Amino acid sequence: MQAIGPSLGRINVILVKRIPTSYAPLSIAPARWTVVLTALVFALSSGAPAWAAVPCDSLMSAGTRGFASVADVQSLHQHWQQTQIGQLVQDEAMQPFIEDMKQQLRRKISGVRDRLGVEWADLKDIAGGEIGLGLIERENDRAAVALIVDVTGHQQQLDDLLVKVRKDLTKRGAVKSNSDVAGTTLTTYTFPPKNEEEDARTAIFFVKNQMLVASDSRLEAEEMLRRFEGQAGGRLIDVESYRETMGRCLKEAAGLEPEIRWYFDPFGYARAIQTMRSSGAKQAGRDYLQILSTQGFEAIKGIGGFLNLAVGSSYELLHRTAIYAPAVSKGSVKYELAMRMMEFPNGNNLAAQKWVPRKLASYRTFNFDIANAFEHFDTLFDAVAGYEEAFDGVLEGLERDPYGPQVKVRKDFISHLGKRVMMVTDYEMPITPQCERFLFVISLTNEEAIAETVEKFMANDPNAIKTEFQGKTIWEIKEAEEELPGLDLADLDLLDPIDDSEPADGGDLGNGFASSAVCVAEGHLFIASHSDYLRGIFSQADLEDELSTAGDYREVEAALSQLMSGPVAARCFLRTDEVYRPIYELLRQGRMPESETLMGRTLNRLLSASDEEDEGILREQKIDGRTLPEFEMVRRYFGPAGTMVRSDEDGWFIVGATLSKMASQAQASSSSISTGKSTIR
Repeated sequence: MQAIGPSLGRINVILVKRIPTSYAPLSIAPARWTVVLTALVFALSSGAPAWAAVPCDSLMSAGTRGFASVADVQSLHQHWQQTQIGQLVQDEAMQPFIEDMKQQLRRKISGVRDRLGVEWADLKDIAGGEIGLGLIERENDRAAVALIVDVTGHQQQLDDLLVKVRKDLTKRGAVKSNSDVAGTTLTTYTFPPKNEEEDARTAIFFVKNQMLVASDSRLEAEEMLRRFEGQAGGRLIDVESYRETMGRCLKEAAGLEPEIRWYFDPFGYARAIQTMRSSGAKQAGRDYLQILSTQGFEAIKGIGGFLNLAVGSSYELLHRTAIYAPAVSKGSVKYELAMRMMEFPNGNNLAAQKWVPRKLASYRTFNFDIANAFEHFDTLFDAVAGYEEAFDGVLEGLERDPYGPQVKVRKDFISHLGKRVMMVTDYEMPITPQCERFLFVISLTNEEAIAETVEKFMANDPNAIKTEFQGKTIWEIKEAEEELPGLDLADLDLLDPIDDSEPADGGDLGNGFASSAVCVAEGHLFIASHSDYLRGIFSQADLEDELSTAGDYREVEAALSQLMSGPVAARCFLRTDEVYRPIYELLRQGRMPESETLMGRTLNRLLSASDEEDEGILREQKIDGRTLPEFEMVRRYFGPAGTMVRSDEDGWFIVGATLSKMASQAQASSSSISTGKSTIR
């Protein structure tokens, strides 16, 4: 218990570091589907605009746990080329890197090719309308993959593809056979098992009503065939969570049809992925999926969204996401156990405050009922720790341990915290894996009481040093020479709900956290990754250096207000050029796997392979960034972006946009002329 006592500053810094890179606390999206959508944009390049007579979601099973659909490949490609990122991809100087990245993306999502013999690049030639891809959970069986393509007007290209598939699959040892089901020919390729523990695999194809259907499950293929005639129930379009998420996005889109639709059932998707692991795959460590499901988080039934590119003259990208989480009880208690922490009240008080600097990469702020979260955190903490009353034991130790701070956490700390949380990120030059700087801020209802509590915590921490700066008390927390044993909140890494790796004992904060800092001032609790960064923010004297006066920030705020009116729970502002620059430079240096930035850590989790790579072993950078041009040559392609989150009765709704940098700069220049203020960052 003594080891936990002196760690308030470190725990808070860990909490900041473990916040997902996503634009808001509720914007959860599975990494694998993010890769799929990105690959679709890169790989698909042509096709005739026509919707299928039967929408893909009417053919997909009700057991579909992940679904992505492209409405019109040609339109998507045209709009992609109109975006500034699309223009960047076409830039001659970027071609060696882009080709290498395409290869990496194809390898990362090679599961469809492995199972069906179809590559993403093949789809651009045969698609005459909608393309749908689904992952279907099947009871007591491996999950199935299903692909549906409207091939209207592309018969010759389809014939060529089927010949290619036959050659590829038979070369890999598959045996071909044909069968007739209700007048439709099903072509089946059967792969012999690789070992005694593995079952034979199949790939099934059929064409009906100008639609190509492929699946690695014969039962699923036959069911889809029957759905053409309305003879099989259980369709994705009938699933409540799918209807709710898609319906809400459609309503908010106000008639704007999506170019990409996506949906997943988070827990069902995770279960389906688990069934696809090889039979000999070792399951180790904590089962976070099981922990979350038993803590009430299965109340989140579905997450789905719309994506559009090049909307009008201002929006590079426009996205809407609905999270469907209906109440599980008709009484006053909406959710159960730890899920009750998820209280993000809507409000009108999320404007950037005066201390928020103009010079930053991103600014996030949201309302969060911290006291409520604290009261319902215990069961989740106990589940992760592996024994009951673990959380109560920590609190008791902090209060009664003679060598600890002797603080009553609930009374002395939590009860004086407000309901607004803010996060600022930036970086310092030169770019290194530890260049990111960030600040985590919580509003206070009683600044004096929190200052006294922080004093007790810090005075008890041998690594904390008390300093004074411009009349403010700053506690600097130096990196310990040797980590103290104890429960590290970094173990609560929920970024990957099916992560089966065993967390290491103790937290590795990295060199970038050699001197973090905590300060109580301005009615807020400030927790900074670096003490010099905190001092820099406190040093700004010119009010014109506020973020709220920056032209790009005001433009994003105006755009978001048009997309979603009324009180919201969260707002986010990003200068994407500044957010992406550390990643870009580290790619050029060949040091991306070493990145300790929030986005870098997330991308490394995404790009690291796969199941054959061991957790904790630095991955090899697979994308060759040495051919990338200087960042200043490409900065113009990255515009400002923003996101808002609204809490609804049965979930949350998210809307966000990336604006055109050219349009943003033009508007900022016009604004600066009329106001006489500089808009240079």
